[in-house]
Amino acid sequence: MSSSLQPAAAAETADSRPAVSRPLAVALLLVWPAQLLTVVGSIGSNAMPQIAEHMRTPHIAWFTVTFVLVSLMTVPFAMKLGSVFGKRRIMVILTAAGLVGDIVAAVAPNFTVMLIGRAMGGFYGPVVPLVMASVREIFPRAWVSTVYGIITGSIGIAQVGSPLLAGWLIDDFGWRAALWSLVISTLVAGACLLAMPETPRKGTVRNFDWAGGLLLGGGVALLVFGIGKGGSWGWTAAGTMICLVAGVAALVGFVLVELRVQQPVVHVRILARRAVAAAVIVPSLVQGVFFVVPTVLTFLALYPAIPHVSDGLGWSVTHTAVVGIAAGVVTVLAGVAVGRLLRRTGPRLLWFVSTGTLSVGLLLAGLYHGDEVEIILTGVVIGLGGGMLVSTVGSMIVSVVSLEDQPAASGISSLLYQASGALTYQLLFLQLDDHSTVMRGVTFYADAGFRNAYFVLAGLVAVGFLLTLGMPRLQRPEQALQS
Repeated sequence: MSSSLQPAAAAETADSRPAVSRPLAVALLLVWPAQLLTVVGSIGSNAMPQIAEHMRTPHIAWFTVTFVLVSLMTVPFAMKLGSVFGKRRIMVILTAAGLVGDIVAAVAPNFTVMLIGRAMGGFYGPVVPLVMASVREIFPRAWVSTVYGIITGSIGIAQVGSPLLAGWLIDDFGWRAALWSLVISTLVAGACLLAMPETPRKGTVRNFDWAGGLLLGGGVALLVFGIGKGGSWGWTAAGTMICLVAGVAALVGFVLVELRVQQPVVHVRILARRAVAAAVIVPSLVQGVFFVVPTVLTFLALYPAIPHVSDGLGWSVTHTAVVGIAAGVVTVLAGVAVGRLLRRTGPRLLWFVSTGTLSVGLLLAGLYHGDEVEIILTGVVIGLGGGMLVSTVGSMIVSVVSLEDQPAASGISSLLYQASGALTYQLLFLQLDDHSTVMRGVTFYADAGFRNAYFVLAGLVAVGFLLTLGMPRLQRPEQALQS
């Protein structure tokens, strides 16, 4: 490794922040890199039906799954290397790798090449947790809360605006234009990251937990692959069983390794405390389920209505985005409301309200999804529960861990919800594929598949609600920060 990449001889302390002469300008620079995954997810998801038809592939689910898997496997390594060599440097390298992947996907002549590009694009995934971890290191203490508010508040703009952007691009110019917009978006994110100050460098790569990172990524990848192939191979087939058993064994091995090494890639020991485990594990998994929800509406709305073949609604991407505006606005307002409610009550009550509302909304969506009015009304309920849920999960982590442990807990939460999202994505397509028809290489879905997909999502959220009934009382975030 070249000398330019060697960590500083003396690690800087946590309070050794670089001088930021214009904190507001730097905060605004971080907004786009932090929200790029939201934009990528929305535009990519809306392009998937056209890509499936053009590429004649029944395996369109892997368009997203490959991206998420690479992102998941990269996160623990990126977080560690960011501490050693500086987070900005690692984010720029990851963004460059993701940019190459975006270009490959945009020019791909076939679906195999496109999946290679999407896998490379997944290297951008760790940039989001790295951005959030950088805030505490590069801004004065008085600005930290404000910067977090600016970054998280911009989620609403991305959630409402990106579907409309996707509609304009795909309806007027086609799916390749949508993928080229991701190239431009990644370029802009890279430019923003180059303009931010570097974070302090701490620690060395000596004794780095390579085994833990490989076991974690490999275990999740095997489970996702096994679940995805279970429907076609058969759940008792040797290939399926080998993937599932090996995946579970790898994750068990990961936990055992993390408990023994001095510098674990994931600090699982903090989950030994009951309150921390209750506030981090299940909530993060349920959050991953929520982020998969829009996929069902995308395929329901954009696929055509063909008697006895496809029960889609046949809408344009723009029409679908307009129908979804109400749900997007409610999601944003629900998040804002949680911030105000947390001043008077702890996150435990809000967690139960959010998961209960979300599960009911998903159940209603499974029953009623035949026209604009039904989708708007059920979408508002889903948005209310989901918006509350996302904001509440973050406050739960703050409520149960110390300031020093917050980066580790946030990293665990990020890994869990990405893993949950990948697994849920495969479960969702299993339901769709059980009620599907392949015509000219394209898989079309019957209404029973959409209904069952919503029911499965509702059931997963409801299980999360039940598993947390014994959750201890949690402090309000401001009380935890003062203690």
